[in-house]
Amino acid sequence: MSYPTKKIIASLILLGFMVCWIIMVGSVAPMVSTWPKWAMMLFYVFAGIGWIIPFKPIFAWMNRGAPPQED
Repeated sequence: MSYPTKKIIASLILLGFMVCWIIMVGSVAPMVSTWPKWAMMLFYVFAGIGWIIPFKPIFAWMNRGAPPQED
């Protein structure tokens, strides 16, 4: 698979994942409002940082076989 094709596919996967993540967090957030403050904080920290975790393997796959950069 060519590098430009990988970039397009990875971009679509990341965009789709972000949309799903936002919907999930937005639908769970009303239930979280009744939790204790410390549990709410943990949820929102995870919700704010957790979306980054799946990006690393996708970027690694996308950049595998990338053309060398020119200076």
